[in-house]
Amino acid sequence: MTSYAYKAKSGPGNTVEGAVEAETRGGALAWLDEQGLTPIWVREAAETRPGGRGMSLGVMRRPSFRDVTVFTQQLASLTRAGVPILRTLSTIAGQTENRKLARVVRDLTATVRDGNMLSAALSDYRALFPDLYINMVRAGEGAGILDTILQRLAEAREREEEMRRKVQAALAYPLLILTVGAATVFILLAFFLPRVIALFRGYKNLPLPTRILIGVSDVFGNHWHWMLMIGILVAAVLNRLAALEKGRTFFDALKLRLPLLGRFIQEAEISRFARTLSLLIDAGIPIDRALSLSADTMRNAVLRQEIERIRDETVNQGAAFSAGLDRGRFFPALMTNMAAVGEEAGSLDAAMTEVSLYYEKQCDQRARLATSLIEPILILAVGVIVGFIVAAMLLPIFELGTGL
Repeated sequence: MTSYAYKAKSGPGNTVEGAVEAETRGGALAWLDEQGLTPIWVREAAETRPGGRGMSLGVMRRPSFRDVTVFTQQLASLTRAGVPILRTLSTIAGQTENRKLARVVRDLTATVRDGNMLSAALSDYRALFPDLYINMVRAGEGAGILDTILQRLAEAREREEEMRRKVQAALAYPLLILTVGAATVFILLAFFLPRVIALFRGYKNLPLPTRILIGVSDVFGNHWHWMLMIGILVAAVLNRLAALEKGRTFFDALKLRLPLLGRFIQEAEISRFARTLSLLIDAGIPIDRALSLSADTMRNAVLRQEIERIRDETVNQGAAFSAGLDRGRFFPALMTNMAAVGEEAGSLDAAMTEVSLYYEKQCDQRARLATSLIEPILILAVGVIVGFIVAAMLLPIFELGTGL
């Protein structure tokens, strides 16, 4: 027999909590039904006992973006198949591998069973389901097309995840080369070269590259701990500044000015914004609210503030959204023209979909171009530095051999 903790309704507005011994969770639910209680949640008591499984809840793996996407896909598929929402949630809870997400889904089931809408249940977990997600579900519930909305949400999250993978793939190898190269040079200069260079300190008229290397090695060898501490301090200060609104805006503006990378970030953000805006407009959400929610999906604070400014100066004043884009600083003419055509034809959602697809392709091409250019440049830079070190070490030996 296993002990199950439960929370159940015993009448309108009355809830009771307790524990019951049963062989299975279904047996515990059956016992509650016999007692005339409506379960809110039932779980093994070990999950809530000190020293039991509850102690590991804090270290459970947090549901990832992918976990929520899979949940959305399952929810859309079962809803489209005509399965009632309570049975759908119960089925997903039993199939979810992530224990934290499974608990969240069980809580969603209990909230819906209590007479609430799914969107209201999701609003209790905004860390997993942002406002965009909740508003889309609410719109689907209101229009009676929840299955369609969930499917579009799942597809949008799939494209978002694919875009993230492309960005990570474009940056992973260059960052690895840069990190390994910097660590190798630092270790050489701080720990190995001081011992080797000691052999040349008695010689006069050393070659210039050797003298430069000796000076740099002395600095690294004698002050490497201070350099490491200063590096950590600078990184901490920059991280703290990036957490503040003004600091984040400054760094995000700087990112947009970087060669190659700045254009890539701008186009990736535009693609994400256009895709979200299309999804929200198609769901029937008002344009002002859709712009606000779409802006929230942008990670770059400068672009996000620009969209909010455009919304305040155009849509909120009864003007066309495309007019604001035309006066904006960061949005290309293609997006402005597509928005204008979409507004005139009454199909802004379709126009934004085309914008999103176009810039997704642009980002893909830029990612491949950046990878093909940055990798050899970094390898060449590391090779030049290591080659200089080797040459500076060998030149005195060659000169000594020539003198002999």
